Amino acid sequence: MDMKKEYYFGRVEGILRKEAIALHHQRYQEVGFFKKNEDDPYIGNSTYFVVQTADPKEVVGVTRLIFMTLDDLPTMSHFNIFDIKKLKLSRFEKNKYAEISAFTKMPKHDVGLGLIKTVLNYSLSNGLTHWICCIDERVYNYMHRMFKFPFEVIGEPNVYLGSKTIPCVLNLSECLATLKEKRRSLYDYLVKSEENVLEVVK
Repeated sequence: MDMKKEYYFGRVEGILRKEAIALHHQRYQEVGFFKKNEDDPYIGNSTYFVVQTADPKEVVGVTRLIFMTLDDLPTMSHFNIFDIKKLKLSRFEKNKYAEISAFTKMPKHDVGLGLIKTVLNYSLSNGLTHWICCIDERVYNYMHRMFKFPFEVIGEPNVYLGSKTIPCVLNLSECLATLKEKRRSLYDYLVKSEENVLEVVK
C-alpha cells in the first residue's frame, strides 16, 4: 500500500543547514553543475530552506536565498545584464531583494511547490519585494506555460552551470497578483497558513 509521505518545511541553521549544503552539492555534482570539492563562495551569505521527511528524518529538498550587494550576486556576476535593467535594479532598496538559488530535490519526492511556498512566505514576512535568479531555459519556458509567472528577463542568456540559462527578476507582488487571476488554486495554496513547519534548530 502506497502511504502518503509527511514532509516538514522550514528555514534551517546548525546541523540541518550543513545537511542542506551537502544535498545541494551532491545533487549539483550528480547532474554535472558542480565539480567535486568545488568552492561555493555564496554559502556564508545564504539562508537555507529544506524539506525533511518525518520518518526517517531525512533532508530531501533544498533551496536558499543569497543576501549580498546587488553587483556581487551570482546572476549579476555571471551574466551580461542589460544597462536599462541594471539601472532599474540599482534602485531597489537594500534588504528588499535576494537571489534564489540551489533549488534541488531528491528523485521521487514531489516537494518543489512546498519549498517555493516556504521561501515565498519567509520572503514576504521579511519585507522582500524581488527575487533575482537565473533559470534553465527549459524551466523558464515551463514556468511561463504552467504558472504564468511574470519573470522579467534582465540580460542575455548564457551557458551557466552546464545549461543555457536566463537571468531574471521576479516581482513577488506581481507574481501573486498574476497567480490570483490565472491560477487561483495555486495562489490559494501559496498564501494559506503554513503547515508542517520545521523548528529552527541552531
